[in-house]
Amino acid sequence: MYRTSKYLSLVTFMGATMRNHEEKVLQELAVGKENITSPKYQWCKQLDNDDIEYLKALPYTISIPSLNSIVVHAGFVPGKPLEGQKLHDMTHMRNIVELDNGELRATEKKKVGVSWVTLWKGPQHVYFGHDASRGLQQHDLCTGLDTRCVYGGKLTGVFLTGDRKIVSVDAISQYEQVNAEALLT
Repeated sequence: MYRTSKYLSLVTFMGATMRNHEEKVLQELAVGKENITSPKYQWCKQLDNDDIEYLKALPYTISIPSLNSIVVHAGFVPGKPLEGQKLHDMTHMRNIVELDNGELRATEKKKVGVSWVTLWKGPQHVYFGHDASRGLQQHDLCTGLDTRCVYGGKLTGVFLTGDRKIVSVDAISQYEQVNAEALLT
């Protein structure tokens, strides 16, 4: 996890989508830097206005029409058009539950419903993360790239040209303690 504004300099250069962590940072900043009390978010007090504006401007998706692909942090509710997706779902979901009326609804819980990728029928190929417990996921129309880097696993990416080669490197360190309960619920 990032803990300094140096992280923001890197992702500003590389490009990124809105994630659940950035949403939380913005929530903390909304109360005013002087009112941030959580030890986990004290580093946010170092952010300048450019950093904050960058976070606010992050897109929830990045479309790549030439590859018929889209990048999102967590996922999509299958069958809903992009403009019908909820922002919170795109940064937090892992599974889908089917309601009594047949409607599909996103959930963050891994033990409820089924993985959204098992129901995704496109039309775009989706590249996503936010699912460390499942690790690398390769499906016809979905590629999940979360390989537990923050927990000391691997950092994984994909070249979106040519054969779409997936590359992984070992994490330099374990940045967060593995919470087995969190990985499973």
